[in-house]
Amino acid sequence: MRIGIDIGGSHIGIGLIRNGEIIEKIEKEIERKETAEDIINYLEEVLIQLVKEENKIDLVGIATPGIIQGNCMKNLVNLGIDTLDFSSIIEKYPNISFKIRNDSKMAALAEKEYGALRNYKDAVFLCLGTGIGSGVFLNDKMLQTRDNLGFELGHMIIEKNGIKCNCGKRGCFETYCSIKRFKENAKKILNIKNISSVELLEKIREEKNNSEIKKLIENYLEDLIIGLSNIIDIFQPKAIAIGGSFVFYKDIFYEKLKEEMNKRKYVFNKEKMPKIVLAELGNDAGMIGAVL
Repeated sequence: MRIGIDIGGSHIGIGLIRNGEIIEKIEKEIERKETAEDIINYLEEVLIQLVKEENKIDLVGIATPGIIQGNCMKNLVNLGIDTLDFSSIIEKYPNISFKIRNDSKMAALAEKEYGALRNYKDAVFLCLGTGIGSGVFLNDKMLQTRDNLGFELGHMIIEKNGIKCNCGKRGCFETYCSIKRFKENAKKILNIKNISSVELLEKIREEKNNSEIKKLIENYLEDLIIGLSNIIDIFQPKAIAIGGSFVFYKDIFYEKLKEEMNKRKYVFNKEKMPKIVLAELGNDAGMIGAVL
């Protein structure tokens, strides 16, 4: 049995996993005011409970944003945290192996092994949520650099001198096409502040004929297509799977996106248009990938 931990930009998922199947799941929303210490303390509490219940744990996989340095993750910009140090947790369980890896890369691995990309050797995974995470596969292998994270497609620039990103640059793909950014813009248009994500989605559906909302959706799709066309021309994948919160907005975006992409005017090699598919594992992908 294995434990998969997925620390996202606004959510923590912890799963007890056997052969890619989640047996038990515990979830928590991350509030902006929470510190690195708060997150570590919460993980320690849950692990004590799970290890006590299931004493045959052979691996704990931790998927988290940021850059790996030993037992730490650094520069978690979308959480507003500089360092998450897992050493105190690891030291408590000397008989259990720990793996700490990037969350988007682990979600990509899960989709490749069990989800929407399982039948494609050359593919790209994009997680559109708080930011934009990514994973790239060539000939069935995930592309990785020797020492650094790499393949951060969310931080390619699609707008010169554009909106400032949490990474410090301007005009990054994720500053225009994260679902977080889309929701922020929708709330401004609708003059709404305190509303849940589910309620906001319903409100957007109700206001689909609102001219400003229609324009917001059009602009979002135009920016998304710019990013996708760059990715397609660089990697020539057979499929691109889009996951994260984007999946909840599929009735708003997905068919329109496929329709525009299928016009084949956005890529250099028009005979090599990949399939644009939705991720299948939802918010569970990071947990499942963390233990692979």
